[in-house]
Amino acid sequence: MTQASWKRQLPEKTDMIRKILFLLLLAVGSPALAKQVVVIDGGKVHMQGTLVNVACTVAPGSQDMTVQMGQYRSALFKGVGSYAAVSIPFAIRLTDCLAEVSEQVGIAFQGATPSEDPQVFLASTSINGSDASAGIGLALFDSEQQLIIPNTGPGYFTPIKTQEMTFQFTARYRLVSPNMKPGNIHSDVWFTLVYP
Repeated sequence: MTQASWKRQLPEKTDMIRKILFLLLLAVGSPALAKQVVVIDGGKVHMQGTLVNVACTVAPGSQDMTVQMGQYRSALFKGVGSYAAVSIPFAIRLTDCLAEVSEQVGIAFQGATPSEDPQVFLASTSINGSDASAGIGLALFDSEQQLIIPNTGPGYFTPIKTQEMTFQFTARYRLVSPNMKPGNIHSDVWFTLVYP
């Protein structure tokens, strides 16, 4: 390419570069081509929580457990107030316990009680699609085999000496009415940790 022909093409190339730059500026700066952002108030979200200063955490396996009570013959109960022959053990395990937060911890149990005997938890059976008292109640006992009275405070407090603690309990059925109703029996019991 000669110098003369190169000089002739220079204005053409410069003009083409200007056109490309103009088109780029037009595309970037044009409101019609730019994406519009529209903001509309859609509502509110309320977040709630609780901050607590507790000494222990309930271990995952103890948070929502099912205790299998087994099968019983109604003839084995010897009258109102008598217990089933079998006691079923269960445990509640605590972890991450900190003695500097609290020196002691106790466990309290809550739940419905039958009208015939407020010292045990209600045991229900399904009759025609609705729950009814089975005529027996669920009694809970601590590790010393002392009866735990429903909906009261802990019977005792245990010193926090280690990061993990296990509380041993037993459950046992007690006859509360001479009118027993056979069927699948269930009881719902809640527990809370109590720090003195």
